[in-house]
Amino acid sequence: MLDESLHRNTSNTGTAVALIGVDWGSTHLRVHAFDALGGIIATRQSARGMASLHSPEAFAAALDDLLSVDLDDGDAPILLAGMVGARNGWQEAPYAPLPAHADALAAALQPLTFKQRRAAIVPGVSGASDGFDDVMRGEETQALGVPPGTRRVAAPGTHSKWLTLDGGGVVGFSTYPTGEIYSLLLHHSLLGRGLPAEAWSERGFIKGLDTARERPDWLHQLFGVRARNVRDAAPVEELPAFLSGLLIGYECLAANNEPGDGGEVAVIGGAKLAATYALALRRYGIPHYIIEGDTAFCRGLWRIAKAARFV
Repeated sequence: MLDESLHRNTSNTGTAVALIGVDWGSTHLRVHAFDALGGIIATRQSARGMASLHSPEAFAAALDDLLSVDLDDGDAPILLAGMVGARNGWQEAPYAPLPAHADALAAALQPLTFKQRRAAIVPGVSGASDGFDDVMRGEETQALGVPPGTRRVAAPGTHSKWLTLDGGGVVGFSTYPTGEIYSLLLHHSLLGRGLPAEAWSERGFIKGLDTARERPDWLHQLFGVRARNVRDAAPVEELPAFLSGLLIGYECLAANNEPGDGGEVAVIGGAKLAATYALALRRYGIPHYIIEGDTAFCRGLWRIAKAARFV
């Protein structure tokens, strides 16, 4: 597992800042101050994600607000990753092709103008998937932060990514919009009408996982959520978790039926979502371990920064 010093959250203002690392997603902004060894001196965050900002000036102001809170002395280079480099972000960072190792991402950094400081955005990654060229932003940085020897990474979320690694870099990946489909079905469809949105049931989730494993006709099985509800064939408080189990189950089974599977899957994410995926993988007998999302991001970004000679 990773050295936890890579994500200590202290306020040691006596330690010089060597790098400012920025994780900028659609709904969050997190800024990390690194010391010269790659440890975290301090972290600041806000809800000013990419989706809430609509001009370069707004992005600059959001970052400046966090940097001004005792975070750095104004000299350290800044390296940003995530949706900040999307087409509607601060400045577009074109997708880099596979394979995506630290050296390749470092060579494709997109320079960014910000207060006369050395700053750049890590590019997203594009590569051939099953039927189309897939894309991602941010997960490539997290994947570079998993322990050496890891070959498979799951990064669950709105658009879950399953990545294949080789030689410490990303050589393939596929996207599953599981989180988005779950939200749409639960909140904006007849399938989810009348279901308690906040309810959670491990029993219902496991039933969904087992159904996904036993019955591959996923589109038909989704309607089973509605049928069980109107026929009172299952407790209503179990059905949101049953729906989640169906979707996550089909995702996990599909992702682990692809070429290149092998070894433990590193599940990257927050505690709750990562634990949910871990339950699914355990149910299916798939070896795995959990790594906290910020820890993976910070270690991956540090690798890119070193390759780019930012530090």
